[in-house]
This record gives sequence, structure tokens and C-alpha cells, in this order.
Amino acid sequence: MGFARPVPPLVFLVAMGIGMTAHADHVSVWGGGGVGTMLTGEGAVYVNGHKMGALSVALPGDRFRVRYLKGSFERTQGIQSNTGDNDLDYEGFDFVVTRAATDWPVDVAIGAARYEEAYHVGYPDQDLGGSEFVHRWGPHLSALRSWPLGRFVEAWAEADLHYAPYQPKQTFLLVDIGLGVRF
Repeated sequence: MGFARPVPPLVFLVAMGIGMTAHADHVSVWGGGGVGTMLTGEGAVYVNGHKMGALSVALPGDRFRVRYLKGSFERTQGIQSNTGDNDLDYEGFDFVVTRAATDWPVDVAIGAARYEEAYHVGYPDQDLGGSEFVHRWGPHLSALRSWPLGRFVEAWAEADLHYAPYQPKQTFLLVDIGLGVRF
């Protein structure tokens, strides 16, 4: 008996985090939301909602971090009528270089995400009751910043540029704010 779906990257990051916790600077859990827009591809002129969460493990000295990301970008206007799913869901990881390593005003990250999009099964003008999911990997870049709000809580802001290699290829920009808990 096999798995119906690959084990999500979260399992590997949690295992890695447990192994590194004794040596990690800190572990953070973040959640928030914001807005995004398509820069290329379908729906380029509309602004839509975005929500995301992240699990971050900071290496000793807090110069570098590894993050697991999961998010959903709503696309309510400007997509093809036969698209069965009006959001672009993703999960992935990135490697963060912090301000402590660069003396820049923001942390920077580069990574990859697995994008999921559903399409109706059937003729373009009919829904035959099912969906087919398409998964593709693509790169993303991020600029982020956090501010302490006490010993364990942080405010957080982030701007991301994602490239989803669908047909047509889609590039989208996301701007988010949120809160994080730091352990």
C-alpha cells in the first residue's frame, strides 16, 4: 500500500527542527495575510487576497534560517472560465539570509514552492463533478522583516515574488503582514 500523496515538506522540517532544536537559535511560527497581484499571466491587473503561514528554524547566531511556507493566493477576477479553482495554493521552503549576516534593512530569502491548481474535468461549458489537480514547482524570492512585541511575539511584514510555471506561466507579487510566536 502506497501513499496517495507525497509526504509534505513540513514533516521533514519538523524532523529537522527537532534534531536542530538543541543547537538552533530559535524556532518561530508565523501567520498572516495580505494582498497580491498577477504581474504576468491571467488576471494581471487585479488585486486579490493572500494568506500564508510559515515555520522557521534559525541557525545559531541567527544569521541564517530555513523556512517552510504554506499559502493561498485568491484569484477572483480575470482567470479563464473553465478553471475549476480560483486560488493558487502553494507549499515550499526557502533559505533566509538575515540582517545580522548582511547589515541590510531586511532579511532576504530564496526558495522553491510546489503550486497546486485544480481544473474541472469535462467540457469547458460543463462540470462533470470532478477536478484534476496540476502540481508544478517554481522559484520565489522574498524580502521580510520582523519586530519584537515582547519576549515571544513578533510582528512581521514580507514581500514575495513567485513564479508558477503553469500554462500560461504566471508571476505574482504578494505583500503580507502578520504575527509570529518565537520559541
